[in-house]
Amino acid sequence: MKFIPILTAILLSFGCFGQEALIKNINTFEQANDFATENPELEALVWSIIPEIDPSNESGFFNGKKTGDVFNDGTLVYKVISSKKITAHRVSYIYLDGNKLSMEAINKSRKTILEKYKSGTPFSDLAKEYTMDSNQTGDLNWFTDGMMVPEFEKAVKKHKLNDIFTIDIPENKWYYVTLKTFNDKQFEELILLSLKKQQ
Repeated sequence: MKFIPILTAILLSFGCFGQEALIKNINTFEQANDFATENPELEALVWSIIPEIDPSNESGFFNGKKTGDVFNDGTLVYKVISSKKITAHRVSYIYLDGNKLSMEAINKSRKTILEKYKSGTPFSDLAKEYTMDSNQTGDLNWFTDGMMVPEFEKAVKKHKLNDIFTIDIPENKWYYVTLKTFNDKQFEELILLSLKKQQ
């Protein structure tokens, strides 16, 4: 479906009705992309969100929305173009930096961490003590395919809840002790078209 800028201007002259009318019949990703490309003055975007795990404060606004819904938040007008189930994973980790530690030191730290964990020390306490990045809790939060480097994701997918394991990414000198803290879970991902609401 192609939209002509003159038609856009005519429909917008009718106020907010025009904006909702403009996107009402957009039903595919391709149509949404075409609309965004052909109407730059509307600041139209095609994007996705997983409301249940998105860290932004606004994500709750999208809970319960379904394909075909048109709505606004006072600033933007949205249409849910489609939705799909997507698998997410959650782990906690301790990062050991191979740029600062030798492999001998990394392996020694890993052994100590595993022994302390098996003796009852909470993983969050171990993360605070040993991790070499700014995530002092170790919790990575939910992530989906493509959000982490492939080697990390592949290792996480092989394990089940409460497994503790190591991950090596030697080309980057990244080394981890990882704890799978949740079972993999399905969430709803929404594909949205948004545009600036006419004032």
